[in-house]
Amino acid sequence: MTTTSISVRFKRVLKILHIFFAGLWIGGTASLALLICLYHPQNPEEFHAKSSILMLLDYYIIAPGALGCSITGFIYGLKTKYGFFRFKWITIKWIINVSFILFGAIIVVPWLEYSITISTSMQNIAEESAKIIFTHILINIIQWAVILFMLFLSVFKPWSASDMHD
Repeated sequence: MTTTSISVRFKRVLKILHIFFAGLWIGGTASLALLICLYHPQNPEEFHAKSSILMLLDYYIIAPGALGCSITGFIYGLKTKYGFFRFKWITIKWIINVSFILFGAIIVVPWLEYSITISTSMQNIAEESAKIIFTHILINIIQWAVILFMLFLSVFKPWSASDMHD
């Protein structure tokens, strides 16, 4: 597969966009972690507000960040020497990114919707919110593990020729 040559300027803009979207993804995940760990609702209305904020962070910060990384990564794959499957670290990043987006759509969003739905009908806020918070923390740990592994792959580019580091 041949790649189309792109200008240095376009490649720099693409890199800026890719880093920007990664920042959204990381910043949104950090915001989720802080909200989950530091804010403990005392009544159903507060829990509903917290769950709604978590959903908004996911919809408007994390999801656009992950999708933006995918789109800019796709353009990198088309237009640069990296390609899509030339190096194992790139293939792994693709698999992880697509899996993360699917995980969000299939697991995280329904879970957040569920927590919003049940929040107004909670009877024992401490007991019921503890179960939900545990699940939020577990999901957040998975998100952080994915992000850190993606950063590792991006920086160290394992399994590649030494001339691919830039």
